[in-house]
Formats: sequence, C-alpha cells, structure tokens
Amino acid sequence: MYCSVCRFIIFGLPLSGYFLCFYLLIYRYIYIFHIMKRILLFICLFILSAKIYSQAVNLGFRGGLSIPNIIAGGGNPLSEGYSSRLAGSGGIFTEIGLNGTYSVRFGVEYTGQGGKRNGIQAMSSNQMVMDIATRMGAGITEDIAAALGQMAQHIPPVFYADVKNLAKFDYVMIPVSLQAGKNLGTSPYRIYANAGPFVSFLMSGEQVSEGSSRIYSDAGRVRTLWETIPSETQSLISNTVPELARILESETEFGTSVITGELRSVNFGVHGNLGLSYQYNKRNRFFVEFGGNYGFIRIQKNESNGSNRIGSANIMIGYSFGLHQ
Repeated sequence: MYCSVCRFIIFGLPLSGYFLCFYLLIYRYIYIFHIMKRILLFICLFILSAKIYSQAVNLGFRGGLSIPNIIAGGGNPLSEGYSSRLAGSGGIFTEIGLNGTYSVRFGVEYTGQGGKRNGIQAMSSNQMVMDIATRMGAGITEDIAAALGQMAQHIPPVFYADVKNLAKFDYVMIPVSLQAGKNLGTSPYRIYANAGPFVSFLMSGEQVSEGSSRIYSDAGRVRTLWETIPSETQSLISNTVPELARILESETEFGTSVITGELRSVNFGVHGNLGLSYQYNKRNRFFVEFGGNYGFIRIQKNESNGSNRIGSANIMIGYSFGLHQ
C-alpha cells in the first residue's frame, strides 16, 4: 500500500503464495507475447498480399507526448479527483494504400496512461491489506494477528490522506485505422485523418504517493482512522504492536504501491488522429499528428477499488518509408 503501516499484516501469506504470484506474472507475459505474435504475423501476411497485388506499402514509426487522464465513474470516491499527467508514447506501423485517397494502418506501440491528484483524497483499504500481505508474508505472531484482526473490524473500505498521488499505467496498444487524405495541390504536403478500434494489454501499474499525512476516516478530516477504533482495541494494539499505534496516531510516510494485479489486463476502445505530412521524394515521408484514444472498459477488476476508464491526447511526430517502386 502507500505507507509505513504496511509493515503490519492482518493475515499471513504462505511461501507457496509467492510462487503462485510469480507463476501468474510469467503466464500473463507469455499470453500477451503469443497474442502479439499472431497479430504481427497477420500484419506481415497482409503486407505481403498488398505487395503481390501492387498496393502502396509504407513502414514507419512515430513517437511523442501523451497526455493521459483517468475518467471517473460510478460515484465511488476512489474514482474521483484525477487530472491529466504527462507520459510518453510511440511505436511502429505499416500503412497500406487502397487508392489515392484511402489507406489502412496497423500499428504496435507503447502508451503511457494514468493521472494525478493532489491534496485530501480517498484510498483503498483493500489495496492496503493486499500490499501488507505481500510485504509481510507469514512474519507475524498470533498475538499480533489477534490484535490486528480486531482492528480490521473497524477499518472502513476507504480512508483519506493529504498527499500527492500519481497513477502510472504502461500498455502495449494494437491500433487499426482507416485513413483518408488529400494532397494540397501540387505541393509535397498532404492532410489526412484516421480513426478505428484498438486493443491494449497492461504491462504494469503503479500508484506513487508522496508526502506524509495523518490517516483520516473522512474527507473533512474530522476524525482519524485511529479515533474510529474502540478504546479497548486501541489498548490491545498499543500493548501488542506499539509501533502500529504510533503510526495510526500520528503522520505517516507514503510511498509506491504496485497495483498491476488490481487492474484488468486487456482494454478495448477507439482512437483517431489528424495529421500533416511532407513527402520527400517518392519514398520518404515526415509527419506530425494530433489525436487521442479512449478505452471502453473499466480498468479495475473489482469495483470496490474504483470505477475508472482511461484515455489520452497525443502529439506525435514520425517518419515512414515506402516499399513501392
């Protein structure tokens, strides 16, 4: 989770649990690799068929600035308050001409997603407990487990802290688009627009929290989380786990939490771009594009951890090389 309270655990995670997590992580990347391999094979076959039938084929790359944001939904306080952040984006593509106006573009690219929020904000108790389990494993005594078990009955699903928070998601995106363009007279410039669907695969997700804050049970900071715990349970925690009592009573430092396992591994949505290209001789083309994308699928697996969708605006520059004679 986000703070030094993570040195404590409500339940133990046996060693076999770590092997299971490692296996699932490896399985995720093998699964994504096989899907991408099939998509790339399809693109290669499409390029080959286009060459056979004398269609214009261009290979290129593009990269630039992504301005992603997290869009709130569902009325969950965990979903609200995000604004845009800056990230990178870039990848390779192939464009296959259909005629002088239309073409089809296939791509594979990295895209940074996420958002940021500062000040008093909601945080997930579920994520806190999961991170505690990962950090501590089975390293607690029965007395500590009993004390924390009683405390857990009084912890709300959401707590609040006054910190800086950055959500960082890394995706591999497979966009497909239909493109229409028009040359500007006899000049080497051409304007165009493209749009289409995409599928993206989550590579990693992090919640980076900075600063120190007391932990509150409400957004108005009327009561701390410690004050919601009955006095007899407070005494038990103070006697059994005095350092945890100190953390809950005073300010605590926040840090980075890996939340990849809390997010859906696949997203689907639409994307589009407006562009201006410059044709330098018959094969070389330079371009600049302005566009964006929006995912239709809620990114959280469990709605208790929030209900958000993601999207971004992009500013890209690129180059393509024509394979035609």
